[in-house]
Amino acid sequence: MASNDNYVLIIGSSNMDLNIYSKRFPIPGETVTGGIFTQSFGGKGANQAVASSRSGSKTVFIGRVGQDPFGSQMLENLTNEGIDTTRVIVDPEHASGVAVILIDSNGQNMISVAPGANAEITPEDIQNIKDIIENATVIVVQMEIPMDVIRDIFNITSKKNVITILNPAPFKEIPLKLLKQIDIITPNENELSQLHSSLGLKELQKNDQDYILNLINDLHGQGVNTIIVTLGNKGCFVSNKDKEEQIHVPAIKVSAIDTVGAGDCFNGVLASRLCEGYELLIATRYANVAASIAVTKTGAQSSMPFFAEIEKRFNQYYII
Repeated sequence: MASNDNYVLIIGSSNMDLNIYSKRFPIPGETVTGGIFTQSFGGKGANQAVASSRSGSKTVFIGRVGQDPFGSQMLENLTNEGIDTTRVIVDPEHASGVAVILIDSNGQNMISVAPGANAEITPEDIQNIKDIIENATVIVVQMEIPMDVIRDIFNITSKKNVITILNPAPFKEIPLKLLKQIDIITPNENELSQLHSSLGLKELQKNDQDYILNLINDLHGQGVNTIIVTLGNKGCFVSNKDKEEQIHVPAIKVSAIDTVGAGDCFNGVLASRLCEGYELLIATRYANVAASIAVTKTGAQSSMPFFAEIEKRFNQYYII
Protein backbone atom coordinates (compact mmCIF):
# COMPACT_ATOMS: atom_id res chain seq x y z
CA MET A 1 0.00 0.00 0.00
CA ALA A 2 1.49 3.33 -1.03
CA SER A 3 2.08 5.65 1.92
CA ASN A 4 0.94 8.71 -0.05
CA ASP A 5 -2.55 7.27 -0.69
CA ASN A 6 -5.28 8.73 1.50
CA TYR A 7 -7.33 6.04 3.20
CA VAL A 8 -9.61 5.43 6.15
CA LEU A 9 -8.47 2.63 8.44
CA ILE A 10 -11.11 0.91 10.58
CA ILE A 11 -9.87 -1.49 13.25
CA GLY A 12 -12.65 -3.34 15.00
CA SER A 13 -15.35 -5.95 15.00
CA SER A 14 -17.21 -7.88 12.34
CA ASN A 15 -20.32 -9.83 13.36
CA MET A 16 -23.09 -11.80 11.76
CA ASP A 17 -26.35 -10.14 12.84
CA LEU A 18 -29.32 -12.38 13.58
CA ASN A 19 -32.30 -10.01 13.53
CA ILE A 20 -35.87 -10.43 14.74
CA TYR A 21 -38.38 -7.72 13.84
CA SER A 22 -41.45 -7.75 16.12
CA LYS A 23 -44.16 -5.40 17.34
CA ARG A 24 -42.59 -5.03 20.77
CA PHE A 25 -39.77 -6.27 22.99
CA PRO A 26 -40.48 -9.15 25.38
CA ILE A 27 -40.22 -8.55 29.10
CA PRO A 28 -38.01 -10.97 31.11
CA GLY A 29 -39.53 -14.44 31.07
CA GLU A 30 -41.94 -13.64 28.24
CA THR A 31 -42.05 -15.03 24.71
CA VAL A 32 -43.28 -12.74 21.94
CA THR A 33 -44.20 -14.54 18.71
CA GLY A 34 -45.02 -13.34 15.23
CA GLY A 35 -41.64 -11.79 14.47
CA ILE A 36 -39.74 -11.82 11.18
CA PHE A 37 -36.18 -13.20 11.10
CA THR A 38 -33.37 -11.97 8.88
CA GLN A 39 -29.62 -12.57 8.82
CA SER A 40 -27.34 -9.69 7.90
CA PHE A 41 -23.76 -8.48 8.13
CA GLY A 42 -22.84 -6.33 11.12
CA GLY A 43 -20.27 -5.51 13.78
CA LYS A 44 -19.45 -1.90 14.57
CA GLY A 45 -16.10 -1.93 12.79
CA ALA A 46 -17.34 -3.63 9.64
CA ASN A 47 -20.43 -1.39 9.57
CA GLN A 48 -18.27 1.71 9.74
CA ALA A 49 -15.99 0.37 7.02
CA VAL A 50 -18.96 -0.14 4.67
CA ALA A 51 -20.24 3.36 5.46
CA SER A 52 -16.82 4.84 4.71
CA SER A 53 -16.37 2.90 1.48
CA ARG A 54 -19.86 3.68 0.16
CA SER A 55 -19.23 7.32 1.02
CA GLY A 56 -16.40 7.32 -1.49
CA SER A 57 -13.18 6.80 0.44
CA LYS A 58 -10.53 4.16 0.06
CA THR A 59 -11.11 2.02 3.15
CA VAL A 60 -9.07 -0.64 4.94
CA PHE A 61 -10.67 -2.93 7.53
CA ILE A 62 -8.64 -4.94 10.04
CA GLY A 63 -10.03 -7.37 12.60
CA ARG A 64 -10.48 -11.08 13.33
CA VAL A 65 -13.10 -13.51 12.05
CA GLY A 66 -13.52 -17.21 12.70
CA GLN A 67 -12.52 -19.95 10.29
CA ASP A 68 -16.19 -20.74 9.74
CA PRO A 69 -19.01 -20.02 7.25
CA PHE A 70 -19.93 -16.73 8.94
CA GLY A 71 -16.31 -15.56 8.72
CA SER A 72 -16.03 -16.46 5.03
CA GLN A 73 -19.33 -14.74 4.23
CA MET A 74 -18.35 -11.58 6.09
CA LEU A 75 -14.99 -11.30 4.34
CA GLU A 76 -16.57 -11.89 0.93
CA ASN A 77 -19.16 -9.21 1.61
CA LEU A 78 -16.59 -6.61 2.74
CA THR A 79 -14.42 -7.33 -0.29
CA ASN A 80 -17.46 -6.91 -2.54
CA GLU A 81 -18.00 -3.50 -0.93
CA GLY A 82 -14.57 -2.45 -2.21
CA ILE A 83 -12.90 -2.65 1.20
CA ASP A 84 -9.30 -3.83 1.59
CA THR A 85 -9.52 -6.92 3.85
CA THR A 86 -6.11 -8.38 3.06
CA ARG A 87 -4.89 -7.96 6.64
CA VAL A 88 -7.96 -9.39 8.38
CA ILE A 89 -6.93 -12.37 10.52
CA VAL A 90 -8.82 -15.65 10.12
CA ASP A 91 -8.82 -17.30 13.57
CA PRO A 92 -8.87 -21.14 13.51
CA GLU A 93 -9.65 -21.43 17.23
CA HIS A 94 -12.51 -19.00 17.87
CA ALA A 95 -15.90 -18.60 16.23
CA SER A 96 -16.87 -15.46 14.34
CA GLY A 97 -18.73 -12.81 16.32
CA VAL A 98 -22.51 -13.00 16.40
CA ALA A 99 -25.11 -10.40 17.43
CA VAL A 100 -28.74 -11.20 18.26
CA ILE A 101 -30.83 -8.07 17.57
CA LEU A 102 -34.45 -7.39 18.46
CA ILE A 103 -36.11 -4.51 16.59
CA ASP A 104 -39.56 -3.21 17.60
CA SER A 105 -42.22 -1.48 15.49
CA ASN A 106 -40.72 1.94 16.34
CA GLY A 107 -37.34 0.98 14.92
CA GLN A 108 -35.68 0.82 18.35
CA ASN A 109 -33.35 -2.08 19.08
CA MET A 110 -31.93 -4.33 21.79
CA ILE A 111 -28.67 -6.14 21.04
CA SER A 112 -26.77 -9.02 22.64
CA VAL A 113 -23.32 -9.83 21.26
CA ALA A 114 -21.10 -12.92 21.46
CA PRO A 115 -17.77 -11.38 20.36
CA GLY A 116 -15.95 -14.59 19.47
CA ALA A 117 -12.82 -13.89 17.42
CA ASN A 118 -13.26 -10.11 17.78
CA ALA A 119 -12.15 -10.37 21.41
CA GLU A 120 -8.96 -12.23 20.42
CA ILE A 121 -7.19 -9.36 18.62
CA THR A 122 -3.82 -8.94 20.35
CA PRO A 123 -1.20 -6.21 20.77
CA GLU A 124 1.05 -8.39 18.60
CA ASP A 125 -1.52 -8.19 15.82
CA ILE A 126 -1.36 -4.40 16.09
CA GLN A 127 2.43 -4.33 15.87
CA ASN A 128 2.17 -6.41 12.70
CA ILE A 129 0.09 -3.67 11.04
CA LYS A 130 2.02 -0.72 12.43
CA ASP A 131 2.88 0.53 8.94
CA ILE A 132 -0.79 0.61 7.91
CA ILE A 133 -1.70 2.51 11.10
CA GLU A 134 1.09 5.05 10.66
CA ASN A 135 0.21 5.80 7.04
CA ALA A 136 -3.56 6.12 7.45
CA THR A 137 -5.24 9.48 6.88
CA VAL A 138 -8.05 8.78 9.36
CA ILE A 139 -8.37 5.87 11.79
CA VAL A 140 -11.56 4.81 13.57
CA VAL A 141 -11.67 2.44 16.53
CA GLN A 142 -14.67 1.21 18.52
CA MET A 143 -14.77 -0.78 21.75
CA GLU A 144 -15.78 -4.27 20.64
CA ILE A 145 -12.06 -5.14 20.73
CA PRO A 146 -9.77 -5.43 23.80
CA MET A 147 -8.69 -2.27 25.64
CA ASP A 148 -4.98 -3.10 25.52
CA VAL A 149 -5.28 -3.27 21.73
CA ILE A 150 -7.06 0.10 21.61
CA ARG A 151 -4.32 1.59 23.77
CA ASP A 152 -1.56 0.30 21.50
CA ILE A 153 -3.29 1.64 18.38
CA PHE A 154 -3.46 5.16 19.77
CA ASN A 155 0.08 4.97 21.15
CA ILE A 156 1.22 4.43 17.55
CA THR A 157 -0.94 7.22 16.10
CA SER A 158 0.14 9.72 18.77
CA LYS A 159 3.53 9.91 17.05
CA LYS A 160 2.08 10.34 13.54
CA ASN A 161 -0.06 12.82 11.63
CA VAL A 162 -3.20 10.68 11.63
CA ILE A 163 -6.72 11.93 12.41
CA THR A 164 -7.94 9.62 15.17
CA ILE A 165 -11.56 8.87 16.07
CA LEU A 166 -12.72 6.76 19.03
CA ASN A 167 -16.33 5.65 19.05
CA PRO A 168 -16.68 4.58 22.73
CA ALA A 169 -19.30 1.92 22.08
CA PRO A 170 -20.15 -0.34 23.70
CA PHE A 171 -18.83 1.67 26.64
CA LYS A 172 -15.79 0.57 28.62
CA GLU A 173 -13.78 2.65 31.07
CA ILE A 174 -11.11 4.60 29.18
CA PRO A 175 -7.97 5.97 30.87
CA LEU A 176 -7.81 9.77 30.75
CA LYS A 177 -4.27 9.61 29.38
CA LEU A 178 -5.61 7.69 26.38
CA LEU A 179 -8.52 10.08 25.84
CA LYS A 180 -6.10 12.99 25.63
CA GLN A 181 -4.26 11.27 22.76
CA ILE A 182 -7.37 11.01 20.55
CA ASP A 183 -8.48 13.77 18.20
CA ILE A 184 -12.24 13.10 18.19
CA ILE A 185 -14.48 11.19 20.61
CA THR A 186 -17.96 10.24 19.29
CA PRO A 187 -20.19 9.02 22.15
CA ASN A 188 -23.97 8.97 22.18
CA GLU A 189 -25.72 10.68 25.09
CA ASN A 190 -25.60 7.63 27.35
CA GLU A 191 -21.94 6.90 26.58
CA LEU A 192 -21.06 10.55 27.25
CA SER A 193 -22.66 10.27 30.68
CA GLN A 194 -20.86 6.98 31.38
CA LEU A 195 -17.56 8.49 30.30
CA HIS A 196 -18.08 11.49 32.58
CA SER A 197 -18.93 9.23 35.52
CA SER A 198 -16.00 6.85 34.90
CA LEU A 199 -13.55 9.74 35.23
CA GLY A 200 -14.85 10.46 38.72
CA LEU A 201 -16.21 13.87 37.84
CA LYS A 202 -18.96 15.52 39.90
CA GLU A 203 -22.40 14.10 39.11
CA LEU A 204 -24.63 16.48 37.18
CA GLN A 205 -28.43 16.84 37.18
CA LYS A 206 -29.97 15.14 34.14
CA ASN A 207 -32.99 17.46 34.21
CA ASP A 208 -30.76 20.48 33.61
CA GLN A 209 -31.40 21.78 30.07
CA ASP A 210 -27.64 22.28 29.72
CA TYR A 211 -26.86 18.73 30.91
CA ILE A 212 -25.12 17.61 27.70
CA LEU A 213 -23.18 20.86 27.43
CA ASN A 214 -22.04 20.62 31.04
CA LEU A 215 -20.86 17.03 30.55
CA ILE A 216 -18.90 18.10 27.48
CA ASN A 217 -17.32 21.09 29.22
CA ASP A 218 -16.24 18.93 32.15
CA LEU A 219 -14.48 16.57 29.72
CA HIS A 220 -12.85 19.52 27.96
CA GLY A 221 -11.59 20.56 31.38
CA GLN A 222 -9.87 17.19 31.67
CA GLY A 223 -8.03 17.76 28.37
CA VAL A 224 -10.37 16.01 25.90
CA ASN A 225 -10.27 18.21 22.79
CA THR A 226 -13.07 17.40 20.31
CA ILE A 227 -16.33 15.69 21.21
CA ILE A 228 -19.18 14.89 18.83
CA VAL A 229 -22.23 13.62 20.73
CA THR A 230 -24.81 11.78 18.63
CA LEU A 231 -28.32 12.45 19.93
CA GLY A 232 -30.57 10.25 17.79
CA ASN A 233 -33.60 12.16 16.58
CA LYS A 234 -32.15 15.33 18.10
CA GLY A 235 -29.16 15.34 15.74
CA CYS A 236 -25.70 15.80 17.20
CA PHE A 237 -23.56 18.29 19.08
CA VAL A 238 -20.05 19.26 17.98
CA SER A 239 -17.69 20.77 20.54
CA ASN A 240 -14.06 21.72 19.97
CA LYS A 241 -12.08 22.93 22.94
CA ASP A 242 -9.18 24.52 21.03
CA LYS A 243 -11.45 26.50 18.69
CA GLU A 244 -13.92 27.28 21.51
CA GLU A 245 -16.64 26.16 19.09
CA GLN A 246 -19.86 24.44 20.17
CA ILE A 247 -22.54 23.79 17.55
CA HIS A 248 -25.78 21.81 17.56
CA VAL A 249 -26.48 20.07 14.24
CA PRO A 250 -30.25 19.38 14.13
CA ALA A 251 -31.57 16.05 12.99
CA ILE A 252 -33.21 15.70 9.60
CA LYS A 253 -36.78 14.56 10.18
CA VAL A 254 -37.50 11.11 8.76
CA SER A 255 -39.69 8.11 9.60
CA ALA A 256 -37.22 5.70 11.18
CA ILE A 257 -37.87 1.99 10.73
CA ASP A 258 -34.56 0.55 11.98
CA THR A 259 -31.90 2.40 13.98
CA VAL A 260 -29.43 -0.52 13.94
CA GLY A 261 -26.12 0.77 12.58
CA ALA A 262 -27.10 4.46 12.53
CA GLY A 263 -24.24 5.43 14.83
CA ASP A 264 -21.83 3.35 12.78
CA CYS A 265 -23.05 5.06 9.61
CA PHE A 266 -22.37 8.42 11.26
CA ASN A 267 -18.82 7.45 12.24
CA GLY A 268 -17.93 5.88 8.91
CA VAL A 269 -19.13 8.84 6.88
CA LEU A 270 -17.50 11.31 9.28
CA ALA A 271 -14.18 9.51 8.76
CA SER A 272 -14.66 9.43 5.00
CA ARG A 273 -15.34 13.14 4.70
CA LEU A 274 -12.38 14.01 6.95
CA CYS A 275 -10.22 11.75 4.80
CA GLU A 276 -11.37 13.68 1.72
CA GLY A 277 -10.28 16.96 3.33
CA TYR A 278 -13.58 18.36 4.60
CA GLU A 279 -13.43 20.52 7.72
CA LEU A 280 -14.98 19.09 10.90
CA LEU A 281 -18.39 20.79 10.89
CA ILE A 282 -19.06 20.02 7.21
CA ALA A 283 -17.95 16.42 7.69
CA THR A 284 -20.29 16.16 10.68
CA ARG A 285 -23.22 17.48 8.65
CA TYR A 286 -22.57 14.87 5.97
CA ALA A 287 -22.48 12.18 8.66
CA ASN A 288 -25.73 13.50 10.12
CA VAL A 289 -27.41 13.38 6.71
CA ALA A 290 -26.13 9.85 6.06
CA ALA A 291 -27.48 8.56 9.38
CA SER A 292 -30.89 10.07 8.57
CA ILE A 293 -30.96 7.95 5.42
CA ALA A 294 -29.72 4.77 7.13
CA VAL A 295 -32.56 4.69 9.69
CA THR A 296 -35.15 4.56 6.89
CA LYS A 297 -33.79 1.18 5.73
CA THR A 298 -33.48 -2.21 7.40
CA GLY A 299 -30.25 -3.94 8.39
CA ALA A 300 -26.90 -2.54 9.42
CA GLN A 301 -24.49 -2.63 6.47
CA SER A 302 -27.29 -2.92 3.92
CA SER A 303 -28.72 0.41 5.14
CA MET A 304 -25.53 2.40 4.57
CA PRO A 305 -26.14 5.01 1.85
CA PHE A 306 -23.89 5.66 -1.13
CA PHE A 307 -22.34 9.09 -1.56
CA ALA A 308 -24.62 10.20 -4.40
CA GLU A 309 -27.64 9.71 -2.14
CA ILE A 310 -25.94 11.50 0.76
CA GLU A 311 -24.89 14.41 -1.45
CA LYS A 312 -28.39 14.80 -2.87
CA ARG A 313 -29.99 15.07 0.55
CA PHE A 314 -27.16 17.23 1.86
CA ASN A 315 -27.79 19.76 -0.91
CA GLN A 316 -31.47 19.85 0.02
CA TYR A 317 -30.68 20.94 3.58
CA TYR A 318 -27.39 22.85 3.49
CA ILE A 319 -25.94 25.62 1.37
CA ILE A 320 -22.15 25.77 1.50
